[in-house]
Amino acid sequence: MVHTYDAANGVTRSTEATTIRSIDMHLINEALARAQHTERLDVAERERQAHRVVATRRLQRRAARAARRARRLANAAVVMDTRS
Repeated sequence: MVHTYDAANGVTRSTEATTIRSIDMHLINEALARAQHTERLDVAERERQAHRVVATRRLQRRAARAARRARRLANAAVVMDTRS
């Protein structure tokens, strides 16, 4: 272990302890970055899922309108055919 004297602060420091603290801080920052990245990925996935649900509902409404229109046209065709 190497001790150094910090004249500006009047403190003797251990290089080994400083290195361990630096490594620990680096690991903490990496863990935080990973956690934030994972959270952003989760948020993006939830947003994509919400968009898919909205798009699916929109398509279902469109299909229901088309089915109603087709039934009306079929009924109108039957009515026209019975009049002839």
